[in-house]
Amino acid sequence: MSSPILSREQIRAYDRDAIERCHVPGLILMENAGRGAAEIIAERAEGRVVIVAGRGNNGGDGFVVARHLAAGGDEVEVLLLGERDGVAGDARQNLDAWVGLGGSLVELGDDLTPLEEALASADLAVDALFGTGLTRPLEGRYAAAVEALNRAACPVVALDIPSGIDADRGAVLGVAVEAVATITFAHLKAGLVQGAALRHIGSLYQVELGIPDDEVLAKVGAVARVIGEEEVARALGQRPPDSHKYSAGSVLVVAGSAGKTGAALLAGRGALAAGAGMVTLATWPEAVPSLEGRVLEMMTLALDEADLPACLDRALERRRAVAMGPGLGLDDRARRACEHVALGWEGPVVLDADAISVFAGRPEALRAAPGPRVITPHSGELARLLGTTSAAIEDDRLAAAATAAERTGATVVLKGHRTIVASGTRRDVCMIGHPVLATAGSGDVLAGVVAALLVGADPHEAACAAVYLHALSGDRWHERVGADRGMTAGEIAAGLPDAIASFQA
Repeated sequence: MSSPILSREQIRAYDRDAIERCHVPGLILMENAGRGAAEIIAERAEGRVVIVAGRGNNGGDGFVVARHLAAGGDEVEVLLLGERDGVAGDARQNLDAWVGLGGSLVELGDDLTPLEEALASADLAVDALFGTGLTRPLEGRYAAAVEALNRAACPVVALDIPSGIDADRGAVLGVAVEAVATITFAHLKAGLVQGAALRHIGSLYQVELGIPDDEVLAKVGAVARVIGEEEVARALGQRPPDSHKYSAGSVLVVAGSAGKTGAALLAGRGALAAGAGMVTLATWPEAVPSLEGRVLEMMTLALDEADLPACLDRALERRRAVAMGPGLGLDDRARRACEHVALGWEGPVVLDADAISVFAGRPEALRAAPGPRVITPHSGELARLLGTTSAAIEDDRLAAAATAAERTGATVVLKGHRTIVASGTRRDVCMIGHPVLATAGSGDVLAGVVAALLVGADPHEAACAAVYLHALSGDRWHERVGADRGMTAGEIAAGLPDAIASFQA
């Protein structure tokens, strides 16, 4: 089963259920969290470790980390932001244990000079100030402490979530710790997979709390799940030995226009590389000559503008899926073509780029579609579709994708770092993918991949598998080349068979 992603309230309910119904003491949960984090930190720690702790349970985790690092021979200093008397519960017991064992503790008031001095001589710092419960912007000495951590020359590792990050939206609450690594406990939080948090968390690690929690999760639920390899393998399946190009699936790509034929070509390449048996590129008459000299494995078709509906109906015959929109344009003929296919054809259709913008401000129109629809917007396109702003979409990507799925009735692929797939009540997040994918045409390739996989899988699973394989192609290029840029969209398509092969060994 793929890993769950929990909201702030769900993680609170998770802890509460484990403690109250399952009778797992909070001290055990805190101990397991701190010990697991210490094991990860110990691999990075070379010298003096400074732990900056708050008075809540995140600070308690920090006291456990301090004890285990010291037991392993590291030099550890703990600075508490506040007074010792303000620490209670499980955190207080772990604070007392740290001090009782001779651990160093400095209580910080408004004067943060001791913190600045400690960080100046530290080889590594640990952020244990605030956990997932923070809901308002940091101010005063709390903001100053975070800023001190960010100015430190040493690397900073955050416990559970970087202090100052909203656990639901990933937004920065005033100021937030810029960590080189974040060690989260039990399960991922929604705020770790979206928003500004992605620039603050660094490498992400997950520490289990040592409890079998299927029943707990069934009770508290999850806001989303991580796309898992088993889901990708299921969507791909195994091709029968007697397969031929028609059984593999004929995909129609309606895309491209003068000056933008590359978009059609890339979408077609994506479909072929993902397993489509046959691909036809349908585009405007003036764009066909440019494509004719560049395609070998694909066919081309000039759309008859004088009789567009009949031309499209003929093109759709015997097709198993359609990818529509890349580079198609936003003029009247493009609008008529998109509406005819999206709202009239019973087969599965992927709407990308211009095909999404055709429905700007009227997402509910797509609910009338007679067959499965997958839309693949970036935040700007989704903002136009929903009549809002890109900033509003990025403020809570999970919520925006869910809203779009509800209003359109479609499977929504919200592209970007940590791409989200949403449909009905399902939410999935792709946790792989390197910035090398940030290149023109990347989304065109993805549209083709989704269309090819729609031939044999339901829309949500096809979208999840397509997103994962697309990201995996980028990851493998980066591992092979070593650069953080320079990959072209054509190379994404070229890397897809190798990505697929990893699921069929």
